[in-house]
Amino acid sequence: MAHETEAACLLRSGALYAQRLGLRSASGSLIFAGRKRGAFSLYCDDEPIIHFDLEGRWQRAFLGGVHYLKALDGTVAAIDRVREGPSLVLHRRALDFAATSDLDASIRSLALDLIERLNSGHLAVIPPPEPAQPITTEDLLDLLERVSRWDAAAWFAQREKYLDTYGPLPFLPPEAQQSVLLQATLGHARGLAFGGAVPAEFYARTGPEFEQHARIVTGLLGRRILQCNAVFLAGPDVLRQPLENVEAYLRTIAAVFPLDRGPAPQRPRDLPEDRPSLGGVVAFLDDFTPPRPDRGAWDRLRALGLRRVSLGIESGSPRVRALHGKAWGDESLRTLVSDLKEAGISARPVLLIGAGGRAFAEDHVKASADLLNSLPMDREDIVYLVDAAELVEPSTCDPETAPLTGPARAQQLSELKQRLAPLRNLRGAKVVPYSLEKQ
Repeated sequence: MAHETEAACLLRSGALYAQRLGLRSASGSLIFAGRKRGAFSLYCDDEPIIHFDLEGRWQRAFLGGVHYLKALDGTVAAIDRVREGPSLVLHRRALDFAATSDLDASIRSLALDLIERLNSGHLAVIPPPEPAQPITTEDLLDLLERVSRWDAAAWFAQREKYLDTYGPLPFLPPEAQQSVLLQATLGHARGLAFGGAVPAEFYARTGPEFEQHARIVTGLLGRRILQCNAVFLAGPDVLRQPLENVEAYLRTIAAVFPLDRGPAPQRPRDLPEDRPSLGGVVAFLDDFTPPRPDRGAWDRLRALGLRRVSLGIESGSPRVRALHGKAWGDESLRTLVSDLKEAGISARPVLLIGAGGRAFAEDHVKASADLLNSLPMDREDIVYLVDAAELVEPSTCDPETAPLTGPARAQQLSELKQRLAPLRNLRGAKVVPYSLEKQ
């Protein structure tokens, strides 16, 4: 059987793309162009493969057997897949300025070449099979023109605008990944960052400053907001601010962004093509001692759009938590989760795999599983298992307490998943390993 390229397969059956089109060159190679909600993709046979937002900014690419991710600030990371024992592990490496510029230029060059060949009639247009909708040539040229505008000067201006908009980013939990990122607080009030990461100086935006920040973010995102499914209210101390300040932040979000008040459609293809669909606000908390919202305050925040709270849990073991400067007790977390659930807010714990190193490995696994299994969670909740070594470089730590890596980390992950079976099987909560290398 002849090999079917990625481009040919998607043209035939790429249902995720509401509109698609094939372009055949004289040499017989096929280019697939597909548009879906908030995004546009090009597949040139099996590679290169490039995904863009609707502003024409490339976001993900596969070239020369390597995956690349481009952040909103213009930086690029290459993602290598490395086998560690039975598992494939993602390793991320940053591209330097020269390599980033070359990659940007090559992608822009591809768009310019397609524009020239389309206008000169050197590409045969192949519509998708019915009932799929084709992209019109005019719409395709418009999308390619957007890509072609991103030259070196445009990317430089994008980075400058990003740096003017955001301060040092805190730990971003999995729940933040497809969210509009707003920074109400910057840095770390107690000089402690989740998982032992490097803390930054603390600052809380005033109400007017936050409103200005939110409006600038809308301009920075542009049509990329169509890819977002929520608003992430950063940083880790935002829910420890005075209640009236948190309420003011949430009111500003509702005024600037179109939050969905009803349930979101179950299928992405049922979302509106031309307007954002933001299913409420998400926040992060990793200190469960006062000051924090009490039971009644959570009701008020829920009414203003707060829907999920990610909970940073270095460990269920007090001894491991102490290594990270945390002194909260198990009962404070159980009370917090109970209050959240009674208010109709989902809990999304983030547990660190490998925290405490080999010195506390057994204690970390048992105490963490016992604590998580004791939380009053249900099918609305998700436990994320994140590699502690992705937050702090193990070589900079005491060898006995440095985060586990390699087979030891993989073994601990497997054991924790087994010990969390009651949470999954009896109450329906999800337990999901998650790599920050994807971000």
